[in-house]
Amino acid sequence: MGLFRLCKRTPESLLFSLCLLASPLAGATIPSTAGIELGGNGSLLISDPTLNVFGLGAGYQGSVFLTMWTDHPICAKMRLENISMNEESVQKSQTNYIIPSSTLQSMSQNWTILSFGAQGNFPSQGQTFYWEALLGYAFGGQGSADVQLTTPGTGVINTTQSTSSGFMISGGAGIKRVFSPKITGLFGVRTMLLLAPAYSGSPLSGKFFLPMPISFNIGVEIPFAF
Repeated sequence: MGLFRLCKRTPESLLFSLCLLASPLAGATIPSTAGIELGGNGSLLISDPTLNVFGLGAGYQGSVFLTMWTDHPICAKMRLENISMNEESVQKSQTNYIIPSSTLQSMSQNWTILSFGAQGNFPSQGQTFYWEALLGYAFGGQGSADVQLTTPGTGVINTTQSTSSGFMISGGAGIKRVFSPKITGLFGVRTMLLLAPAYSGSPLSGKFFLPMPISFNIGVEIPFAF
């Protein structure tokens, strides 16, 4: 009967009832933080056995982030990040599919990533630690594949390659240090995995390359509420 009476109400009276129900929440705020992180990464590059590629390298990344409902043990998190990686080949891998009679020297990748997920905070040994798990979409940028001809006396040839766009998962952990009521320092370690081929353009689009970074970041966050 209560539902029947609710359905019989006019739109104006129903809107007035909803405003009365929402009025206790009108003054509510959402504890949040915003911050920035910068750092470097070490990366590993592997391929399928037919390509026989194995590389090691380094790169850099930077991001801005927003966390909401930070008064809960697990809060929501959004991150916008740019990451760049470069790997040097540690073995001679034939790259005839790029340029005939050549071997791989190095590869690079670049992505801009928008991610959403969760962050957990927990105290231990007098310190505050955190973890995060995010699912995002990586927007491909410009990469490269540098090769060298097997002919003696030839130099390295740089070829521009496009990195793929696709979903990416990331996760990590870190430690927080409060410097003042308005500034908290961060140190974190993260990794990520692209759920798509690394490269989108020919001749690498049909090849399997898997870059895996380990990122080391330092940053700051500032609390606020809205």
